Amino acid sequence: MRFNLPTVLLANLALSSAAAIPKPVVQERGLLGSLLQTLGCLTGQNAKSADAGHASWIGNDGDYVTEFSNESGEDLVLVMWGPVGSWVNVQAPLITYQITNGSSVNVSTATGTSGGWAALYEDTKMINGQVSNTWGEFTYNGQYSTVDVSRLVNMNGRNMSISGAECVSDMEQCVFTCDSGDSCEFGYTLENCSSQKGAQSGMYAGAASGGCFVGQNNNFVKTVFS
Repeated sequence: MRFNLPTVLLANLALSSAAAIPKPVVQERGLLGSLLQTLGCLTGQNAKSADAGHASWIGNDGDYVTEFSNESGEDLVLVMWGPVGSWVNVQAPLITYQITNGSSVNVSTATGTSGGWAALYEDTKMINGQVSNTWGEFTYNGQYSTVDVSRLVNMNGRNMSISGAECVSDMEQCVFTCDSGDSCEFGYTLENCSSQKGAQSGMYAGAASGGCFVGQNNNFVKTVFS
């Protein structure tokens, strides 16, 4: 799996949408509100249930449950977006949630949803509306549900690991990395993703593709920020 919104469009999107970019809705206080306001990230939908057709919500009663655990040594803000895009300055993400150091939160996601997540720290930047940090990517769609860590947006991003039923994607294994440079849209590789059970790698449309299968009968994923 790859992040599915090409960065080559970022500049055009930023220019064409500049006049229409809404101001961030910031109601929270503390780190969450401060980071969202400073970076220009919109507040997440932050649904509490699947009512009204929400794709993701806080809780553990969904088709897929992702536990986000903060072991980084500092507080962070989880930003999770859906298929409408990762430009969280113009599209409200599914979730924005402060995770204090040493704590965790469960997020449920409905079948048929794809997207990604990243962490905001006090030193994190946004580039053209995207979080410039390590990304987690997901497609939750039944038998072929897949997750992966992607470093393509920022090869110098913070540590992340994603564990499914049988496979781990982290900064070294089953991870998308740039062949050169600190970020890339083209010229990337899926590293070390063939030795684990539950991992798959290949090519799609001439580019590296794959990741860790979530498992058909165990729809729990754990993500650790460290």
